Amino acid sequence: MSVMQEDVLGTRRTAVTETYVTCARCGKATRLRYARVIQSDVFSESNSEYEYICPECQKALASGEKDLPLG
Repeated sequence: MSVMQEDVLGTRRTAVTETYVTCARCGKATRLRYARVIQSDVFSESNSEYEYICPECQKALASGEKDLPLG
């Protein structure tokens, strides 16, 4: 591989944008690669069957914390 080809490939890697999703629990934007997909609550106002949870909320829920209070 020539130096020029390596430069082009390196530029392409940095030009790719990250996909972000909104955490269904706290509303924070988080990278899709770190978000966890969960099934939506049947009674939620969500338009999707699935929602995303950020890593911080994943840890909080895993440690037994309940959902954030509404309002």
